[in-house]
Amino acid sequence: MSLPAGLSHDDLAELRHLLSLFAHVFDNGDLDGLAEVFTEDGVIILAGPGREFHGLEAIREFNRSLGAQSPDHHTLDTVFTVDPTDPYGTVRARSRYLALLPDGSAHNGDYLDVLVRTPKGWRIAHRRSVPRYPVRVQ
Repeated sequence: MSLPAGLSHDDLAELRHLLSLFAHVFDNGDLDGLAEVFTEDGVIILAGPGREFHGLEAIREFNRSLGAQSPDHHTLDTVFTVDPTDPYGTVRARSRYLALLPDGSAHNGDYLDVLVRTPKGWRIAHRRSVPRYPVRVQ
């Protein structure tokens, strides 16, 4: 397997762990654990409902507000890319997600992530969640 330019096997393992950790932390309402997933100024954009959360505290409040209604997330089929001219080593990830809802229904879509290396390890700086199905009728 060839690695994306600028990434080591250790980087890939850490990045995959980070994306897996999101579901465990978010779905279990681990508000402190969100700091292991997002940067302090991290952003989540929910493209379907058009909601945005800027900063770790806003992401924590969003997670807290879901309570027992939080979907059960599964991250699949991630592809990483690196811009070789980026001096910061920013990695982009495109993943498919499957979310099981409390009523037993499911929806899926794409996570479009910007991942950055911090002194504490890799973190999600920006996540855009773009639903595929069910298609929302506006």
